[in-house]
Amino acid sequence: MVRKLKYIFSYIYRNFIAPRFYSIRDRKDLSHNLAIKNKYLGKRCFIVGSGPSISDVDFSLLQNEYTFVCNEFDKNPRREQLRPKFHIITDSAFFNESETEYWPKRFRAKDKSVDLNTIMFLNFGAKKFVEKYELFKKHQVYYIGTQGIFTDNLPFNIKLDKYVPFPKNSVLLCLMIASWMGFKEIYLLGCEHNFLSFNIGYGKSLIYNHSYEDEISKLDSSNDEVLKKYIPPRDLKLSYEKNVANILQLFRNYRFFYQKASKLYPGITIYNATPSSFLDVFPMVNFKDIKF
Repeated sequence: MVRKLKYIFSYIYRNFIAPRFYSIRDRKDLSHNLAIKNKYLGKRCFIVGSGPSISDVDFSLLQNEYTFVCNEFDKNPRREQLRPKFHIITDSAFFNESETEYWPKRFRAKDKSVDLNTIMFLNFGAKKFVEKYELFKKHQVYYIGTQGIFTDNLPFNIKLDKYVPFPKNSVLLCLMIASWMGFKEIYLLGCEHNFLSFNIGYGKSLIYNHSYEDEISKLDSSNDEVLKKYIPPRDLKLSYEKNVANILQLFRNYRFFYQKASKLYPGITIYNATPSSFLDVFPMVNFKDIKF
């Protein structure tokens, strides 16, 4: 009984009390996001994920469009052709120096690899890291506070002047940002979301398939000394059962977000233009049928 009460209190604190407390604590920094609220009202955008299918996308068609990319897109050999407008990084592995050597190093490298005209959106937790290493001083940067989960048990927020639930996926954070900015028509590319096709962890696959060459995929997946420099401990210990639970929550997150976004932003439409995608929360369309 005591354990159950502790769980209930913890659940309410993390998903109801903490987001509101942090929103008040960090309101000065979060208020900067009001400058982009409805800035692109009624326009359309494309969210470009990291899936291998974007290798078949003609980026020249997107050069005059508003495009979002995520995390390691600066590794993509065709990044100069796309020149994305927005670059989002939310995973704490990038700025948590106590977990790995690799990801914080990659984060610092982005200061030079991300085009100066690209607007950055970063996890609020990265702010101290960015200031410590004096990163992105020549970029326009906005911070997104994340705390709690998407749930139908408690009310949650998707407006960027306050903390939003942790998305579990950068594409979902892109969707929250795009809707906040007023984009009415949103297309998803490179979002296969076939995560459960991979058995991730120690002695198994180390990454999901990407549209770029990833050095992590070439590592010995059973070499402890090597892996600890690249893979956060939580990912190495990830069982397939746990991965199934994570993906289930991710798909629920998309559904919860879309339900709320449809009410907050009437007329918003989100389409998945990724061929053979498992992400069926949004209507599927063929990229070739989109008019440019």
